[in-house]
Amino acid sequence: MIKEYIEKNTAEMVRRLSELVAIPGVFEATPSKGAPFGKNIRRSLEYVLNMGQQMGFQVKNYDGYAGEITAGKGSRMIGILCHTDVVSAGEGWNTEPFEPVEKDGKLYGRGTSDDKGPLVASLFAMKYLADNQMIPEDACLRMIVGTDEEESWRCIRYYLDHAETLPQVSVVPDANFPLLYCEKGLLDFDLTSAETSDEKAEIQIVELKGGRSRNIVPDEASCLLKCEDPEKTAENLELPEQVTVEIADGFLKLSVRGISTHCMSPEKGFNAVSCLLETLGQFGEKLSHASYMKQFHQAVGMDYDGARLGCAMEDPAGVLTFNVGTVNMDENGRILLQCNIRYPASVEYSDIRELLERQLKKYGFLYNEIDYLAPVYHKKDSSLIRCLMSAYQEVTGDMDTEPMAIGGATYARALPNAVAFGPLFPYEEELAHEANEFLSIDSFQKMTEIFVKGLHKLMTEYR
Repeated sequence: MIKEYIEKNTAEMVRRLSELVAIPGVFEATPSKGAPFGKNIRRSLEYVLNMGQQMGFQVKNYDGYAGEITAGKGSRMIGILCHTDVVSAGEGWNTEPFEPVEKDGKLYGRGTSDDKGPLVASLFAMKYLADNQMIPEDACLRMIVGTDEEESWRCIRYYLDHAETLPQVSVVPDANFPLLYCEKGLLDFDLTSAETSDEKAEIQIVELKGGRSRNIVPDEASCLLKCEDPEKTAENLELPEQVTVEIADGFLKLSVRGISTHCMSPEKGFNAVSCLLETLGQFGEKLSHASYMKQFHQAVGMDYDGARLGCAMEDPAGVLTFNVGTVNMDENGRILLQCNIRYPASVEYSDIRELLERQLKKYGFLYNEIDYLAPVYHKKDSSLIRCLMSAYQEVTGDMDTEPMAIGGATYARALPNAVAFGPLFPYEEELAHEANEFLSIDSFQKMTEIFVKGLHKLMTEYR
Protein backbone atom coordinates (compact mmCIF):
# COMPACT_ATOMS: atom_id res chain seq x y z
CA MET A 1 0.00 0.00 0.00
CA ILE A 2 2.85 2.38 0.81
CA LYS A 3 4.58 1.59 -2.47
CA GLU A 4 1.40 2.26 -4.45
CA TYR A 5 0.97 5.61 -2.72
CA ILE A 6 4.55 6.60 -3.51
CA GLU A 7 4.30 5.47 -7.15
CA LYS A 8 1.08 7.42 -7.57
CA ASN A 9 2.60 10.57 -6.06
CA THR A 10 6.14 10.45 -7.48
CA ALA A 11 5.43 12.94 -10.26
CA GLU A 12 3.95 15.37 -7.74
CA MET A 13 6.91 14.87 -5.39
CA VAL A 14 9.35 15.62 -8.21
CA ARG A 15 7.35 18.69 -9.22
CA ARG A 16 7.31 19.99 -5.68
CA LEU A 17 11.01 19.36 -5.23
CA SER A 18 11.84 21.02 -8.55
CA GLU A 19 9.90 24.15 -7.61
CA LEU A 20 11.62 24.28 -4.24
CA VAL A 21 15.11 23.77 -5.71
CA ALA A 22 14.41 26.59 -8.18
CA ILE A 23 14.34 29.01 -5.24
CA PRO A 24 18.04 29.82 -4.62
CA GLY A 25 17.89 29.80 -0.84
CA VAL A 26 21.48 30.90 -0.22
CA PHE A 27 22.27 33.06 2.80
CA GLU A 28 22.19 36.80 2.14
CA ALA A 29 23.65 39.33 4.57
CA THR A 30 20.72 41.68 3.93
CA PRO A 31 18.16 40.97 6.65
CA SER A 32 14.69 42.46 6.61
CA LYS A 33 11.50 41.89 8.57
CA GLY A 34 10.40 38.30 8.10
CA ALA A 35 13.56 37.56 6.12
CA PRO A 36 16.49 37.43 8.58
CA PHE A 37 18.64 35.48 6.12
CA GLY A 38 17.52 37.05 2.85
CA LYS A 39 14.46 37.10 0.61
CA ASN A 40 15.13 33.81 -1.17
CA ILE A 41 15.41 31.84 2.05
CA ARG A 42 12.12 33.45 3.13
CA ARG A 43 10.57 32.33 -0.18
CA SER A 44 11.83 28.79 0.41
CA LEU A 45 10.34 28.65 3.90
CA GLU A 46 7.02 30.08 2.72
CA TYR A 47 6.87 27.56 -0.11
CA VAL A 48 7.33 24.65 2.31
CA LEU A 49 4.79 26.00 4.79
CA ASN A 50 2.25 26.53 2.00
CA MET A 51 2.81 22.97 0.84
CA GLY A 52 2.18 21.69 4.36
CA GLN A 53 -0.97 23.76 4.65
CA GLN A 54 -2.25 22.47 1.32
CA MET A 55 -1.75 18.93 2.64
CA GLY A 56 -4.09 19.74 5.52
CA PHE A 57 -1.49 20.24 8.25
CA GLN A 58 -1.19 22.99 10.83
CA VAL A 59 1.65 25.41 10.07
CA LYS A 60 3.40 28.22 11.89
CA ASN A 61 6.04 30.71 10.75
CA TYR A 62 8.51 31.86 13.40
CA ASP A 63 9.27 35.31 11.98
CA GLY A 64 11.14 33.88 9.00
CA TYR A 65 13.70 32.12 11.20
CA ALA A 66 11.97 28.73 11.17
CA GLY A 67 8.65 27.05 10.59
CA GLU A 68 6.72 24.08 11.85
CA ILE A 69 4.25 21.72 10.20
CA THR A 70 2.17 19.52 12.48
CA ALA A 71 0.05 16.43 11.79
CA GLY A 72 -2.02 14.99 14.63
CA LYS A 73 -3.01 16.43 17.99
CA GLY A 74 -1.50 14.12 20.61
CA SER A 75 1.00 15.27 23.23
CA ARG A 76 3.65 12.65 22.42
CA MET A 77 5.50 14.54 19.72
CA ILE A 78 7.79 12.99 17.08
CA GLY A 79 10.03 15.58 15.45
CA ILE A 80 11.42 15.78 11.92
CA LEU A 81 14.13 18.43 11.55
CA CYS A 82 14.86 19.70 8.03
CA HIS A 83 16.21 22.88 6.43
CA THR A 84 15.45 24.86 3.28
CA ASP A 85 18.68 26.87 2.95
CA VAL A 86 21.50 25.66 0.72
CA VAL A 87 25.16 26.45 0.16
CA SER A 88 26.11 28.55 -2.84
CA ALA A 89 26.38 26.75 -6.16
CA GLY A 90 30.10 27.10 -6.79
CA GLU A 91 31.80 26.16 -10.04
CA GLY A 92 31.85 23.02 -12.19
CA TRP A 93 28.16 22.44 -12.88
CA ASN A 94 27.02 20.77 -16.11
CA THR A 95 23.52 22.20 -15.63
CA GLU A 96 22.17 25.37 -14.07
CA PRO A 97 22.18 24.65 -10.30
CA PHE A 98 18.89 26.44 -9.66
CA GLU A 99 17.11 25.26 -12.77
CA PRO A 100 16.42 21.61 -11.88
CA VAL A 101 16.87 19.08 -14.67
CA GLU A 102 15.52 15.52 -14.63
CA LYS A 103 17.80 13.23 -16.61
CA ASP A 104 18.44 9.47 -16.57
CA GLY A 105 16.28 8.98 -13.49
CA LYS A 106 18.00 11.75 -11.53
CA LEU A 107 17.00 15.27 -10.58
CA TYR A 108 19.98 17.66 -10.74
CA GLY A 109 20.11 20.90 -8.76
CA ARG A 110 21.54 22.53 -5.65
CA GLY A 111 19.70 21.21 -2.61
CA THR A 112 18.14 18.14 -4.21
CA SER A 113 19.82 15.91 -1.64
CA ASP A 114 20.82 18.49 0.99
CA ASP A 115 18.18 18.96 2.25
CA LYS A 116 15.16 19.73 0.07
CA GLY A 117 14.62 16.22 -1.32
CA PRO A 118 14.46 14.59 2.14
CA LEU A 119 12.22 17.43 3.32
CA VAL A 120 9.69 16.80 0.55
CA ALA A 121 9.91 13.04 1.10
CA SER A 122 9.24 13.52 4.83
CA LEU A 123 6.19 15.70 4.12
CA PHE A 124 4.71 13.08 1.81
CA ALA A 125 5.43 10.43 4.46
CA MET A 126 3.50 12.55 6.97
CA LYS A 127 0.66 12.89 4.46
CA TYR A 128 0.46 9.11 4.01
CA LEU A 129 0.35 8.49 7.77
CA ALA A 130 -2.31 11.17 8.29
CA ASP A 131 -4.53 10.08 5.38
CA ASN A 132 -4.45 6.46 6.52
CA GLN A 133 -5.27 7.25 10.17
CA MET A 134 -1.90 5.89 11.28
CA ILE A 135 -1.15 8.69 13.76
CA PRO A 136 -2.24 7.50 17.22
CA GLU A 137 -4.52 9.80 19.23
CA ASP A 138 -1.82 10.38 21.85
CA ALA A 139 0.84 11.31 19.27
CA CYS A 140 1.64 13.91 16.65
CA LEU A 141 4.27 14.51 13.99
CA ARG A 142 5.98 17.87 13.78
CA MET A 143 8.34 18.95 11.03
CA ILE A 144 10.63 21.76 12.17
CA VAL A 145 11.96 23.69 9.19
CA GLY A 146 15.22 25.59 9.63
CA THR A 147 16.58 28.31 7.37
CA ASP A 148 20.17 28.88 8.53
CA GLU A 149 21.55 25.36 8.87
CA GLU A 150 24.41 25.93 6.43
CA GLU A 151 25.61 29.04 8.27
CA SER A 152 25.31 29.64 12.00
CA TRP A 153 22.12 27.83 13.15
CA ARG A 154 20.53 31.06 14.38
CA CYS A 155 17.27 29.68 12.99
CA ILE A 156 17.10 26.70 15.31
CA ARG A 157 18.23 28.77 18.29
CA TYR A 158 15.41 31.21 17.62
CA TYR A 159 12.97 28.32 17.34
CA LEU A 160 14.14 26.77 20.62
CA ASP A 161 13.66 30.13 22.34
CA HIS A 162 10.12 30.61 21.03
CA ALA A 163 8.52 27.17 20.60
CA GLU A 164 6.08 26.20 23.35
CA THR A 165 6.67 22.44 23.05
CA LEU A 166 9.59 20.39 21.77
CA PRO A 167 9.57 16.80 20.45
CA GLN A 168 10.34 13.92 22.78
CA VAL A 169 12.29 12.19 20.02
CA SER A 170 13.33 13.36 16.56
CA VAL A 171 14.82 12.25 13.27
CA VAL A 172 16.97 14.40 11.01
CA PRO A 173 16.88 13.31 7.33
CA ASP A 174 20.11 15.12 6.47
CA ALA A 175 22.91 12.56 6.54
CA ASN A 176 23.16 8.84 5.78
CA PHE A 177 21.24 5.58 5.90
CA PRO A 178 20.86 3.47 7.84
CA LEU A 179 21.48 6.19 10.48
CA LEU A 180 24.16 7.99 12.48
CA TYR A 181 24.78 6.84 16.00
CA CYS A 182 27.58 9.39 16.37
CA GLU A 183 28.49 12.85 15.08
CA LYS A 184 31.89 14.36 15.80
CA GLY A 185 32.31 17.53 17.82
CA LEU A 186 32.56 20.76 15.85
CA LEU A 187 34.54 23.96 16.28
CA ASP A 188 34.20 27.04 14.05
CA PHE A 189 36.97 29.57 14.57
CA ASP A 190 38.85 32.43 12.92
CA LEU A 191 42.62 32.76 12.76
CA THR A 192 44.54 36.01 12.56
CA SER A 193 48.19 36.75 13.14
CA ALA A 194 50.00 39.38 15.16
CA GLU A 195 52.43 39.67 12.25
CA THR A 196 52.05 42.82 10.13
CA SER A 197 53.04 43.33 6.52
CA ASP A 198 56.43 44.70 5.53
CA GLU A 199 55.73 47.74 3.38
CA LYS A 200 59.35 47.82 2.16
CA ALA A 201 59.34 44.26 0.78
CA GLU A 202 59.97 43.77 -2.96
CA ILE A 203 56.66 41.94 -3.48
CA GLN A 204 53.48 43.35 -1.96
CA ILE A 205 50.19 41.48 -1.61
CA VAL A 206 47.52 44.02 -2.56
CA GLU A 207 44.57 41.60 -2.70
CA LEU A 208 44.02 38.13 -1.25
CA LYS A 209 40.77 36.19 -1.26
CA GLY A 210 39.37 32.69 -1.57
CA GLY A 211 36.69 30.24 -0.47
CA ARG A 212 32.96 30.54 0.17
CA SER A 213 32.36 29.12 3.65
CA ARG A 214 34.31 27.60 6.51
CA ASN A 215 32.40 24.31 6.10
CA ILE A 216 33.37 23.84 2.43
CA VAL A 217 36.81 22.90 1.11
CA PRO A 218 37.51 25.97 -1.09
CA ASP A 219 37.66 25.44 -4.84
CA GLU A 220 39.06 28.87 -5.69
CA ALA A 221 41.55 31.42 -4.37
CA SER A 222 43.50 34.29 -5.89
CA CYS A 223 45.83 37.16 -5.11
CA LEU A 224 47.26 40.27 -6.75
CA LEU A 225 50.94 41.04 -6.23
CA LYS A 226 52.70 44.35 -6.84
CA CYS A 227 56.32 44.00 -7.88
CA GLU A 228 58.84 45.74 -10.13
CA ASP A 229 59.05 43.00 -12.76
CA PRO A 230 55.98 40.70 -12.68
CA GLU A 231 57.15 38.47 -15.52
CA LYS A 232 60.56 37.80 -13.98
CA THR A 233 58.95 37.25 -10.57
CA ALA A 234 56.62 34.64 -12.05
CA GLU A 235 59.50 32.78 -13.71
CA ASN A 236 61.05 31.98 -10.32
CA LEU A 237 57.95 30.14 -9.07
CA GLU A 238 57.48 26.39 -9.02
CA LEU A 239 53.77 26.21 -9.64
CA PRO A 240 51.51 23.29 -8.76
CA GLU A 241 49.26 22.28 -11.64
CA GLN A 242 46.28 23.90 -9.89
CA VAL A 243 47.89 27.38 -10.02
CA THR A 244 47.81 29.74 -13.00
CA VAL A 245 49.67 33.03 -13.46
CA GLU A 246 48.81 36.10 -15.47
CA ILE A 247 49.89 39.72 -15.72
CA ALA A 248 46.90 42.02 -15.17
CA ASP A 249 47.22 45.81 -15.30
CA GLY A 250 50.84 45.60 -14.20
CA PHE A 251 50.08 43.25 -11.30
CA LEU A 252 51.04 39.62 -10.99
CA LYS A 253 47.91 37.54 -10.41
CA LEU A 254 47.95 34.02 -9.01
CA SER A 255 44.76 31.94 -9.25
CA VAL A 256 44.17 28.48 -7.81
CA ARG A 257 41.48 26.04 -8.90
CA GLY A 258 40.74 23.49 -6.20
CA ILE A 259 38.11 20.79 -5.70
CA SER A 260 35.16 21.66 -3.47
CA THR A 261 33.66 19.18 -1.03
CA HIS A 262 32.09 19.16 2.44
CA CYS A 263 34.66 19.90 5.13
CA MET A 264 33.77 16.68 6.99
CA SER A 265 35.62 14.74 4.26
CA PRO A 266 38.44 17.08 3.12
CA GLU A 267 40.38 14.18 1.64
CA LYS A 268 37.90 14.18 -1.25
CA GLY A 269 38.76 17.74 -2.23
CA PHE A 270 41.73 20.01 -2.91
CA ASN A 271 42.10 23.13 -0.78
CA ALA A 272 42.70 26.13 -3.06
CA VAL A 273 43.32 28.54 -0.16
CA SER A 274 46.01 26.39 1.46
CA CYS A 275 47.63 25.82 -1.93
CA LEU A 276 47.76 29.57 -2.62
CA LEU A 277 49.32 30.40 0.75
CA GLU A 278 51.88 27.63 0.33
CA THR A 279 52.73 28.94 -3.15
CA LEU A 280 53.17 32.48 -1.80
CA GLY A 281 55.58 31.07 0.75
CA GLN A 282 58.03 30.42 -2.08
CA PHE A 283 58.83 34.14 -2.23
CA GLY A 284 60.45 33.98 1.19
CA GLU A 285 61.65 37.28 2.66
CA LYS A 286 60.86 39.15 -0.56
CA LEU A 287 57.14 38.98 0.25
CA SER A 288 55.32 41.57 2.31
CA HIS A 289 53.79 38.79 4.42
CA ALA A 290 56.82 36.50 4.60
CA SER A 291 56.47 35.77 8.34
CA TYR A 292 52.79 34.92 7.95
CA MET A 293 53.41 32.43 5.14
CA LYS A 294 56.14 30.77 7.20
CA GLN A 295 53.77 30.47 10.17
CA PHE A 296 51.04 29.02 7.97
CA HIS A 297 53.42 26.44 6.49
CA GLN A 298 54.56 25.32 9.93
CA ALA A 299 51.09 25.17 11.50
CA VAL A 300 48.81 24.05 8.67
CA GLY A 301 50.24 23.74 5.16
CA MET A 302 48.26 21.32 3.02
CA ASP A 303 47.35 19.13 6.01
CA TYR A 304 43.70 18.46 6.76
CA ASP A 305 44.18 16.31 9.87
CA GLY A 306 45.77 18.79 12.26
CA ALA A 307 49.06 16.87 12.23
CA ARG A 308 51.36 19.91 12.00
CA LEU A 309 49.55 21.46 14.95
CA GLY A 310 49.94 18.29 16.97
CA CYS A 311 46.16 17.82 16.96
CA ALA A 312 45.89 14.65 14.89
CA MET A 313 43.66 12.21 16.78
CA GLU A 314 41.04 9.54 16.22
CA ASP A 315 38.73 7.09 17.93
CA PRO A 316 36.47 4.31 16.57
CA ALA A 317 34.06 6.99 15.34
CA GLY A 318 36.64 8.69 13.12
CA VAL A 319 39.59 11.07 12.78
CA LEU A 320 39.93 14.79 13.40
CA THR A 321 39.56 16.92 10.26
CA PHE A 322 40.82 20.49 9.83
CA ASN A 323 39.54 22.80 7.08
CA VAL A 324 40.74 26.25 6.06
CA GLY A 325 37.55 27.47 4.42
CA THR A 326 38.17 31.09 3.45
CA VAL A 327 40.92 33.69 3.32
CA ASN A 328 40.63 37.47 3.13
CA MET A 329 42.91 40.45 3.71
CA ASP A 330 41.64 43.67 5.26
CA GLU A 331 42.63 47.23 4.40
CA ASN A 332 45.44 47.09 6.97
CA GLY A 333 47.04 44.07 5.35
CA ARG A 334 45.83 41.69 8.07
CA ILE A 335 45.00 38.18 6.86
CA LEU A 336 41.93 36.37 8.22
CA LEU A 337 41.27 32.64 7.90
CA GLN A 338 37.86 31.07 8.62
CA CYS A 339 38.36 27.50 9.77
CA ASN A 340 36.49 24.43 10.96
CA ILE A 341 37.50 21.36 12.95
CA ARG A 342 35.50 18.14 13.41
CA TYR A 343 36.93 16.15 16.32
CA PRO A 344 36.33 12.61 17.68
CA ALA A 345 33.35 12.20 20.00
CA SER A 346 35.48 10.74 22.80
CA VAL A 347 37.49 13.98 23.11
CA GLU A 348 36.38 16.61 25.60
CA TYR A 349 35.61 20.07 24.25
CA SER A 350 37.78 21.78 26.85
CA ASP A 351 40.73 19.54 25.96
CA ILE A 352 40.60 20.14 22.20
CA ARG A 353 40.10 23.88 22.62
CA GLU A 354 43.00 24.19 25.07
CA LEU A 355 45.25 22.17 22.76
CA LEU A 356 44.28 24.27 19.73
CA GLU A 357 44.85 27.60 21.44
CA ARG A 358 48.19 26.52 22.86
CA GLN A 359 49.51 25.13 19.58
CA LEU A 360 48.28 28.02 17.44
CA LYS A 361 49.80 30.55 19.81
CA LYS A 362 53.12 28.75 19.42
CA TYR A 363 53.01 29.52 15.70
CA GLY A 364 51.89 33.11 16.11
CA PHE A 365 48.16 32.74 15.39
CA LEU A 366 45.32 34.31 17.35
CA TYR A 367 42.36 31.96 17.88
CA ASN A 368 38.84 33.41 17.93
CA GLU A 369 36.11 30.84 18.49
CA ILE A 370 32.89 31.48 16.57
CA ASP A 371 30.79 28.43 17.40
CA TYR A 372 30.92 25.06 19.12
CA LEU A 373 28.69 22.02 18.81
CA ALA A 374 29.01 19.07 21.15
CA PRO A 375 29.24 15.56 19.70
CA VAL A 376 26.17 13.33 19.39
CA TYR A 377 26.40 9.76 20.63
CA HIS A 378 23.80 6.99 20.97
CA LYS A 379 24.49 3.41 21.97
CA LYS A 380 24.00 1.12 19.00
CA ASP A 381 21.76 -1.20 21.01
CA SER A 382 19.47 1.55 22.35
CA SER A 383 15.75 1.25 21.64
CA LEU A 384 15.78 4.35 19.42
CA ILE A 385 18.56 3.03 17.20
CA ARG A 386 17.00 -0.45 17.01
CA CYS A 387 13.60 1.02 16.10
CA LEU A 388 14.91 3.08 13.17
CA MET A 389 17.30 0.36 12.02
CA SER A 390 14.38 -2.07 11.71
CA ALA A 391 12.49 0.41 9.48
CA TYR A 392 15.49 0.75 7.18
CA GLN A 393 16.07 -2.99 7.06
CA GLU A 394 12.43 -3.83 6.32
CA VAL A 395 12.40 -1.58 3.25
CA THR A 396 15.87 -2.27 1.88
CA GLY A 397 16.56 -5.83 3.01
CA ASP A 398 20.05 -4.61 3.94
CA MET A 399 20.96 -6.45 7.13
CA ASP A 400 24.71 -5.86 6.85
CA THR A 401 25.25 -2.08 6.96
CA GLU A 402 25.91 -0.87 10.47
CA PRO A 403 24.99 2.48 12.07
CA MET A 404 27.54 5.12 11.14
CA ALA A 405 29.64 7.87 12.67
CA ILE A 406 30.53 10.96 10.61
CA GLY A 407 31.98 14.43 10.88
CA GLY A 408 28.90 16.17 9.54
CA ALA A 409 26.88 18.46 11.75
CA THR A 410 23.15 17.85 11.60
CA TYR A 411 20.23 19.21 13.59
CA ALA A 412 20.50 16.08 15.73
CA ARG A 413 22.76 18.26 17.87
CA ALA A 414 20.00 20.81 18.37
CA LEU A 415 17.52 18.68 20.31
CA PRO A 416 17.91 15.93 22.88
CA ASN A 417 17.17 12.40 21.75
CA ALA A 418 17.58 13.12 18.04
CA VAL A 419 19.13 10.91 15.36
CA ALA A 420 20.24 11.64 11.79
CA PHE A 421 18.29 9.19 9.62
CA GLY A 422 19.04 9.18 5.87
CA PRO A 423 18.83 10.18 3.08
CA LEU A 424 22.09 8.97 1.47
CA PHE A 425 22.15 5.22 0.86
CA PRO A 426 25.34 3.19 1.46
CA TYR A 427 25.91 2.65 -2.25
CA GLU A 428 25.55 6.34 -3.18
CA GLU A 429 28.23 8.99 -3.55
CA GLU A 430 28.05 12.02 -1.25
CA LEU A 431 27.43 15.11 -3.38
CA ALA A 432 26.24 17.58 -0.74
CA HIS A 433 27.98 20.94 -1.26
CA GLU A 434 29.50 19.71 -4.53
CA ALA A 435 28.89 20.53 -8.17
CA ASN A 436 26.25 18.46 -10.03
CA GLU A 437 24.40 17.53 -6.86
CA PHE A 438 21.48 15.23 -7.67
CA LEU A 439 18.85 12.98 -6.16
CA SER A 440 17.89 9.78 -7.93
CA ILE A 441 14.15 9.26 -8.28
CA ASP A 442 14.54 5.68 -7.05
CA SER A 443 16.21 6.93 -3.85
CA PHE A 444 13.52 9.60 -3.50
CA GLN A 445 10.86 6.89 -3.50
CA LYS A 446 12.75 4.52 -1.24
CA MET A 447 13.56 7.14 1.39
CA THR A 448 9.89 8.15 1.52
CA GLU A 449 8.92 4.56 2.28
CA ILE A 450 11.58 4.32 4.98
CA PHE A 451 10.38 7.57 6.55
CA VAL A 452 6.81 6.26 6.62
CA LYS A 453 7.88 3.11 8.44
CA GLY A 454 10.36 4.87 10.73
CA LEU A 455 7.93 7.56 11.86
CA HIS A 456 5.19 5.01 12.39
CA LYS A 457 7.46 2.85 14.53
CA LEU A 458 8.47 5.85 16.64
CA MET A 459 4.79 6.59 17.28
CA THR A 460 3.73 3.01 18.02
CA GLU A 461 6.76 1.05 19.26
CA TYR A 462 9.26 3.47 20.76
CA ARG A 463 8.84 4.44 24.39
